[in-house]
Order: sequence, then C-alpha cells, then structure tokens
Amino acid sequence: MGQWGVWVIFAIIFAIAEAILPSFFFLWFAIGAGVAAVASLFISSVVLNLLIFLIVSFLLWISTKKIVKNLYKGSSTIKPYQDQFVGMNGKVSKIDEEGRIIVKIKGDEWRAYPEDEETYFNVGDDVVITKKSANFVYIKKIKAPEDNQKKDIEE
Repeated sequence: MGQWGVWVIFAIIFAIAEAILPSFFFLWFAIGAGVAAVASLFISSVVLNLLIFLIVSFLLWISTKKIVKNLYKGSSTIKPYQDQFVGMNGKVSKIDEEGRIIVKIKGDEWRAYPEDEETYFNVGDDVVITKKSANFVYIKKIKAPEDNQKKDIEE
C-alpha cells in the first residue's frame, strides 16, 4: 500500500470520528486527508503531502467558522427554555398540608419555593418568578399597590 492508502485510512478515521462525535470538527480533516490522498498520487514527498493536508484542513476549518458566525449573527434572541420563566408573573394556586406551594404560570402548574424563607404565601397571591431550576421555580411576592397605600395610611 502506497502513501495514498495511508491518507485514505486517515480520511476514513476522521469521517468515522465526525459521524460518532457530536462536534462539527473532524469533517474538515477527513476532506484534507482525501485531498492529500489524491495529491500523493502525483507527489511522492511525505512532507509536502502533510503540508497539503494541514493547509486544506485549516482553510476549511477557518472558512467554516466565519460562515457559521455570519449565519448566527442575525439569529433570534430567544432565551433558552430554562431562562424563559424568569421575570414572568404567576399566581399561587394551591398550598398543601405540608406547605408545598403550587404556582400557575401560563396555564401550567409548577412546584415553587420562596426566594427568601421569611415570606409566606396564600392561595391567590400574585408572584414573580426569580429563578427556574430543574422542575421547580423560585418565587417572590408581588406587592399590590393597595398594600403600599395601607402602609401610608397606618403611618
């Protein structure tokens, strides 16, 4: 087997790595090894073929980074699912005998924990989501405007 066979084996190994791994990285090395395999049919220098492999792989990798960056430059600003709830308002729908709080957010019920331990909630309280973690949310009570007026009257 000549030098071209070694480059074909490298191209196959890189192609398999690209298929198995979740990155989009090894494809360029597979293509570079393929180009080096074709070049090795005409050029017998191992160093020159290695240089061709490295240059082709590097140029493909760099050009793809720029293309992908330009494609995603104008992409939407949708937050990840984890962060979509932060800042949303909800309403306490249930509090069971053990004190577990259930909050309704956009029609869905979520297990909730108070942001601070001193705050107590009642069914019907309006809350704001401060953080989401796994399958529960952290909440803070929204002060109603009449609560502030009551404080002003009492003082």
